[in-house]
Amino acid sequence: MTETVFVTGATGLTGANVCKLLVGRGDNVRALARDGADTGPIVAMGVDVVTGDITSADDVRRAADGCESAVHCAALLGGASQDLADFHAVNVEGTRHVLDTAAELGMRRVVAVSTTTFFDKVEGVDREIAPLSREPSSDPYTITKMAAFVDAMARAEAGQDVVNTHPGAIFGPSPVASNALGKTSFNRVLSSALRGRLERYLRFPVSWVLADDVARGCLLALDRGVSGERYMLDGRSEDVVSIAEACNRACEIAGVDHHVEDVAPSDDPELAAIFGPTLIAIASKAAEDQQIAGTTAESRTAKRLGYDPVSLDEGLRLTIGWLRDIGRLGQRTI
Repeated sequence: MTETVFVTGATGLTGANVCKLLVGRGDNVRALARDGADTGPIVAMGVDVVTGDITSADDVRRAADGCESAVHCAALLGGASQDLADFHAVNVEGTRHVLDTAAELGMRRVVAVSTTTFFDKVEGVDREIAPLSREPSSDPYTITKMAAFVDAMARAEAGQDVVNTHPGAIFGPSPVASNALGKTSFNRVLSSALRGRLERYLRFPVSWVLADDVARGCLLALDRGVSGERYMLDGRSEDVVSIAEACNRACEIAGVDHHVEDVAPSDDPELAAIFGPTLIAIASKAAEDQQIAGTTAESRTAKRLGYDPVSLDEGLRLTIGWLRDIGRLGQRTI
């Protein structure tokens, strides 16, 4: 049965792919997008775009009117700005506006897209049921996404139908190419390596996951999830590798003669200037944990939803083809 789905962050990497899949299966899609956002590609696919800002409760209410469910992808990521107030306005208050509106309109479900950075990676305990970390990274992104998650789960406990999805490191093709190659994107990192412009990167374990798989996971959560549960939209467990290793595999697949070196995270000011405090904090925390869980056929996400991501190499092949199609990568060089 078709329905009208409200999507936030619809021009972002995950949101644009969510829109594409929803439209492809026959649903109506209403998207909230800021004035000046690159909405042309999603409008062309049939998305009804309402201009507004996630930080405005009135804008969210106006855009969502008439929608029966929601996929909340909007978020402020860890870029150059480290102003906690900015992150709080988008990640905490923005989520509150979506959940308040969903409750007011009687939506059947909200899928809130979160992150994996604030769970306690206790050995032998899957993150689908793991407690929150008692010492999470102190960066504004992690702090505010954790607060939004706590709010969403409290509402689910009180009876609102809310599920959370927690993607790994998202990369891959997007209908909105301009936003898919932003400064904080893994696509930009891969593109830089493929063009021979990236020499080194912070070493920490990364669960790479194709944007299309994350979008499919969100739709599976919308259709099959259970309120109050969390679902880990990681890549395959065997594909948890550092950013440098993923870049080197991409170069090999693309036929590019280039190699990226791993660099251990530290308090070196030069590293902070290059990679930014959010990434330094996440990398340092990951190095301390010495563990990252990947999705397997035995996980609740796989069993409950039927979630089955493609391999890293397949995702890289698709990404390389897309980068060539949009003119961001030349032909083979070796």
